[in-house]
Amino acid sequence: MAEKDSDQMPKMVTLPCGCVYQDKGWLLTRIKECEHHRRKRTQKRLYKPKAECVRP
Repeated sequence: MAEKDSDQMPKMVTLPCGCVYQDKGWLLTRIKECEHHRRKRTQKRLYKPKAECVRP
């Protein structure tokens, strides 16, 4: 059975856009979010009404 490396420190990953993530092996945690991705995530979306039913 393989032993876990519990003493391994999580490493920081910086993307070219400016977002900073903490890599814990199996989990990426966002530490800092760039302005571009924050705007995309919080952008107000237009209302789309549901399609009307066309049953005969």
